[in-house]
Amino acid sequence: MAEKEIDSYTQNLLDRIVSMTREIDNLRTAYVVVNERLNNLTTLTEYNVKEILEEAARVEDFAKLAVEASELTEESAMITKNNKLIDAAKKSTLAACAVHHLAIDLRSTKLANIRKGLSS
Repeated sequence: MAEKEIDSYTQNLLDRIVSMTREIDNLRTAYVVVNERLNNLTTLTEYNVKEILEEAARVEDFAKLAVEASELTEESAMITKNNKLIDAAKKSTLAACAVHHLAIDLRSTKLANIRKGLSS
């Protein structure tokens, strides 16, 4: 059998093809790794957002309880007819209401926007 010699130009082209094939294989492997990491990160982020939303709901519930407790304190202060105590109780109720409204706003709008952003 006679062996055919390949000229240097053809050999150079074949070497480049082999090199590019290896590079494509390496890129494919890297893509799989990066894609897997992104999928893991997305799953973790979705889990964290879910956890944050649940925590925000608990904060809202506690803020509502604080409003109810401060309203009871205000009613009790009225019974004492102590103006300083009544004023303090009213301020406490106003503060508790403000926190409750902030908690509602946080959970219903801002965190909901985060969830929407993830699902897009």
